[in-house]
Amino acid sequence: MRQIKAMGQSVARLGIALFGLPMFVWLVANFSIVVTAPMMIKGSRWLPDLARRLAGVPIEGVYWPPPPPPTPDEDGLYKVGDTLVKKPSWWHEFDRLLDWATDDPGTRRDLNWLVANPVVGGVLAGAAPGLAGLGVWLFFTPWWPWAAVCVLAGFVAAPWLVRVHDRWSFVMLRAKHDGVMFRFWARVRRRIKLLWFVTAHTLLASGTLTVSTVFFVLGVPTHIWGLWVFLWPPMVMTVRAVTEFRRRMIREWTGTVIASPYMPTPVAPPPRPDGMYRYGSQLYKTPTALLRAARYSWVMKDPATWRDYASCAVDSVFGLVAVPMALFAPSWTLRLQARISRLLLAPTVNAVLAQRVRQLTETRADATDAQAAELRRIERDLHDGAQARLVAMGLHLGAVERLIDQDPQAAKSLVAKTKAASAEALTELRDLVRGIHPPVLAERGLTDALRALALDSPLQVTVHGEVNGRVASPVESAVYFAVNELLTNVAKHASASRVIVHIRHVADVLEVSVIDDGQGGACADRGTGLRGLHRRLATFDGTFELTSPVGGPTIATLKIPAGR
Repeated sequence: MRQIKAMGQSVARLGIALFGLPMFVWLVANFSIVVTAPMMIKGSRWLPDLARRLAGVPIEGVYWPPPPPPTPDEDGLYKVGDTLVKKPSWWHEFDRLLDWATDDPGTRRDLNWLVANPVVGGVLAGAAPGLAGLGVWLFFTPWWPWAAVCVLAGFVAAPWLVRVHDRWSFVMLRAKHDGVMFRFWARVRRRIKLLWFVTAHTLLASGTLTVSTVFFVLGVPTHIWGLWVFLWPPMVMTVRAVTEFRRRMIREWTGTVIASPYMPTPVAPPPRPDGMYRYGSQLYKTPTALLRAARYSWVMKDPATWRDYASCAVDSVFGLVAVPMALFAPSWTLRLQARISRLLLAPTVNAVLAQRVRQLTETRADATDAQAAELRRIERDLHDGAQARLVAMGLHLGAVERLIDQDPQAAKSLVAKTKAASAEALTELRDLVRGIHPPVLAERGLTDALRALALDSPLQVTVHGEVNGRVASPVESAVYFAVNELLTNVAKHASASRVIVHIRHVADVLEVSVIDDGQGGACADRGTGLRGLHRRLATFDGTFELTSPVGGPTIATLKIPAGR
């Protein structure tokens, strides 16, 4: 009886094995279509699950649970990869389901099983029925005495073959998240990945060295032909671009951040009274000729240029040792490789000081211009507003002095007008003072001042977070007016209905984000408002970042050191 049951089980397993191959072809076809892949992957799981039930393989934990529906964050936005959107589209939802279905280890196990089972499982499942079928066929041939032997052998071997087949199914289809082999192959994959990083780093350095050598060989004739001013700068800039790519790869692979060490790009100075342009002790008729010579001097005298050449040579030589070392200690070798690269690719102390001096010079000029512009605004507002009203009040009082005896009623009327003018002058003076430093900012701090801005805005503005205590008054004023300008821009240009102001104050760094649900497409390079905001924050070593894809949302983030 047991043999007959095992024979039936073998036939069932053989049917699954025969159906597995067309199922795999069907899945591959849907993978090529892409759009139907998530649905078909989920719909094809019934066949491996049927094999699991027949073999007694636990189904729990084989597949990842379905991903939860997307939920908005505290800003009311949805995170899609590294992007925030107002509402996920059907493509975002499809991409999320595709990642869930294809990244699931259970899916990979199913595909491996579908490929291998027709060969291995089909042989194990078909052996017993095949022997029995061979015996039936032999019964009608001259070799009929062997018929009973084949049939008996098939029934006797059926239980053992079913057990071997079930063991095979168990090995292929069980969940292996915490298994020894799973952890082993995870370590193997990680070591291979690290070995590839070390090898790729060496290849990048060798490629840079090759390009540099070719350019150096080509650069020698350019001096003979007198073309050095024209050809050297683009050749050096090409090497710099490749080296910058190496810096990015080192950051992504090891987390080692290597800042750009290059001197600032030269700009043309203003012309002299005689119309000539001066660079050093040389005079040029046009700014184009000046910039051509300045760029040559810039790339050839910058120490970072020669450090780039030396770095690619050192990394190429060390790579000959690093690649064999990575076979045994890939993680340690990659870190050592990054440190060696950083010695030459990182900016020197002089380069850091030069960049800092340049930044301070620019911010000082911007601060001076901003201060001069603010003084001109105050003078203009005083001249056109309060000063004009005070002059009018003086004229009214002179008229009152003349009319007080002759026409008291007219004098009273002028006194009333003078009183109203004084009230209006006082209001304008208060508005002017508020524009210099809002009273709510001085009295209640930045958090309450931003909430007051939100109440005054025509849009629905919500303020989240708060500033920890009080920060330096100039910093408060800069952030307040920056947020005020951003809210004004949103109301004028964004066609938004809702704005969120996020305040984060961590480790003496104040970060404020203004997020709106408008049409997007904002650009900091267009117009002077956002550029001026960036310059205003740079005075305090602050930064301004703008992310505004077409269709929204727009996220403007201010970061500024919050010294107390």
